[in-house]
Order: sequence, then structure tokens, then C-alpha cells
Amino acid sequence: MAIYDKNKSRLLRGNNVQFETVMLARPNGVLVQEREYLHVGEYSSKNRLKTSDFQTVFFNTFQYGKESDVWDEAVSGDAAAVHNILTNNIDMRVGSTPGDRVVRQTLQVQRYIPSRASELTFAVRLDTPAVGIRRRFGLYDENNGFYFEDAGVIGLDGLPEYNVVIRSSTSGSVQEVRVPRALWNGDKLDGLGITKAIADPTSQQVVSFEYEWYGAGQIAISFLIDGEQRVIHTFNHSNISPLPWCSTPFLPIRIELECISSGLTGNHYLHQGSNSLISEGVPSKLGIAQNITAPITGTTLAAANTWYPVLSIRLKPTALKGIVLPTFFQVATTDNTSVFYRLVRNAVPGAGANGWVNMPDPNAFTQYQTYTAPAAVVSQGTSLDSGFVISGGGGTGVSLDPNTVYQIGRTAMGTVSDTYTLLAASSNTNKSALAAMTWIEQR
Repeated sequence: MAIYDKNKSRLLRGNNVQFETVMLARPNGVLVQEREYLHVGEYSSKNRLKTSDFQTVFFNTFQYGKESDVWDEAVSGDAAAVHNILTNNIDMRVGSTPGDRVVRQTLQVQRYIPSRASELTFAVRLDTPAVGIRRRFGLYDENNGFYFEDAGVIGLDGLPEYNVVIRSSTSGSVQEVRVPRALWNGDKLDGLGITKAIADPTSQQVVSFEYEWYGAGQIAISFLIDGEQRVIHTFNHSNISPLPWCSTPFLPIRIELECISSGLTGNHYLHQGSNSLISEGVPSKLGIAQNITAPITGTTLAAANTWYPVLSIRLKPTALKGIVLPTFFQVATTDNTSVFYRLVRNAVPGAGANGWVNMPDPNAFTQYQTYTAPAAVVSQGTSLDSGFVISGGGGTGVSLDPNTVYQIGRTAMGTVSDTYTLLAASSNTNKSALAAMTWIEQR
């Protein structure tokens, strides 16, 4: 029997032994390496085994259309994005002229909670790479974020160039760290890695980005193949980067297709499928409460059975990446008579708006607007909630469903805030309406 010297941490001379050990292997017989086994799906970036529940923060399916109330879109040149009723995908198309481009991004930036990793997943089909046709998807805008890229060029290895990219404006100008496939520190999915897996660009793919911010958080990009997440590259920043990896994690989900050089004729595609964003754990603190009230003298509802704006809120032009979640509102009349109400998105008010005012709290992300002797609304926009308060009801408060997304979004590719407006109407003339609204700002 072999004798082990624990003081010297070795077997005594001449005590050489052979013994059996258990090693993990894949069905094809390839051994699973330790670092591969502890992959992104099971352990956090802090090397903690994931045992907590997770919260789905965002998802979409495109089951019945392009979901224009969730996704913004910009199209230029010979380009289009069409809902495919057979696949329930969005077929993005460009021609062969430089400048043909389709960009789709969520109206809302995505929520982020420090210390809780988030995972963004795309269902996507890239199609065969073509020189001059660039495809990108990830969590990013013009200044910050990360994405996967089919660059539309031939790389130094003579193959179509696939990159993983971090975009950052922390230095004062937009800079990008672009890592080509040949330098990925994970499975390159070219058939030469330990898993022997090959990613087919003409097939549907499920691609995930697991990320933390902190300024120094980790980003891991993976493909789901044969039921396993194959990590292709991991960006590490802690103890490496002098600056945060980007300025903010509050960014839109984005996908884009562009013709960047001429030479290849015909149409070229990128097929957008479902998305989801999950956050580890369930939030225990959503943010800071804010509240505003219309003038207590009331807003005159001059004509009967006519909708008038009473109170509006929107994101500050300087805080368009802010997370604002309306939670509660009240509507009443000064004489406690019956009143009808609607909470609407992007109403077009008539004359009588008092102009946008920053909230008294300088930390707030929001502005508000009240109305003096307003004209009826030109357009009511999209109704989010409606109802009525019966005479003597005392301005009953309305709590918004916490399981419904009421977050204020942006249009024009993130440059213009949506507005939320409380409308009021009375069956009598010259009634005075009161309104108040409460929301949460996640900071």
C-alpha cells in the first residue's frame, strides 16, 4: 500500500501507484475540460453557482406583426423589414447599393440592477456571408454597448470575418474593441474546437449575451448548439481596463443590416426572431418614487363629453436612457362630480399647454406639463388605461398592473421621448379636473 507524507505533500519514495478517476466526456467521447464544464450557464462571473430564481425583464415573439409599440425602425435606401407570417420572423432586407440599411431597436432601454447578471438572447438567422453586407445584433446604441457582427469583409485568415464588439464612449469619443473569430478565447464554432461544433449561418441560431456592468463587469457571448451554451468569447474588464467598459448599461436591444460596399447584386437578408432578457434574482428595490400634481385650481373641461389633457410626463431630453415606470394616478373634479379618465401614450394636445418643466428634484429623469384652459386633444394617441369616477367617489386612485410594461419609451431611434398624458372628460360643461401621477425611476 502506498504511504503518503502529509508534511511534505508527497508519496514516500518508492510508493508509486496507479488509480482510477472519473472524467466527464461528451457523447462523442471528447473529454470535457474543467473550464468548459463551468460554463456561463451554471456559474456567475463572480464564480458563484447560480441557484437563485430569475426574472424575465423583456420578451417578444412577433407572432402577429412587427410589434411597432415595442420596436422602433429606421429604413434608408432600397431596404425593408417585413413580418413573415409563416415563420413569425422579421425579414430584414437590403439591396446592393451602399447606404441601403435597416435598423430596429426597442423603444425602451433595458432595465439593469447592479450585482445581478443579465442575459440577452436572440433567435436570429444571419444567412451566407457576403462581402459588402454587414449584420449586427446585441445591446447597444450609437455610443455604447456590445454586439455580434458579420462584418461583410474577408478577414486576415481568408474567411468571412465574424467579430464580437464592445462600443464605448467613456474616453470622450466612441471607441470599439473588435475581436475577430481567430482571436476568440472560447469555442470558435469552426469544427476545430474541443466540441467540434460548427455554427451554420444559414440556420436558425440562439445567441446569448450574459453581462454585468459595474463598469468592470464581464460579458460572455455564447451560441446554443445541441442543447448546450457554447461560449465563443468572454470579455473581462476587472483589473484590466482603466475605464468602465461602456458609459451605461441602460441600452436598447438592437439589430441592423446594411450594405456597406457595392459589388454584389441582388437582395440580402437578416432574419430577426424572438428576444428575451432575464435578470438573475427578483428585484427588491425598483427605484426612487416621483410624483406630480396638476394645479389644484383645476383644469377646465369646457365642453361636455370632450376629452381634454390635464397632466403629462416624459423623459428629460438629457435623460433619454432613464428607466421610468408609472405606477399610480388619480383623476377627479373640484366639485367631486363624475369624471371619465384615460391614460394615453403620445397624445397630441390642442392649444393651452403650459410647456415642459423639469421635476423639482434635480436628480429626476422626467419633465411634466400642465394645461390652462386647454383645447380638446387633436389625437388621443394609444390608450393604456381608462375608466370613470362616479360622483362622490373622491378621486379614487388607480394602481397600474405591476406585471404590465408601462415604462416610458423613445422613438426616432432613441432621440425623442414618448409622452404619457392623463385625459379627462365630463358629461357636463365647465367642470374643473384634477390629476396626479406617481412613478418609479430606476437609478
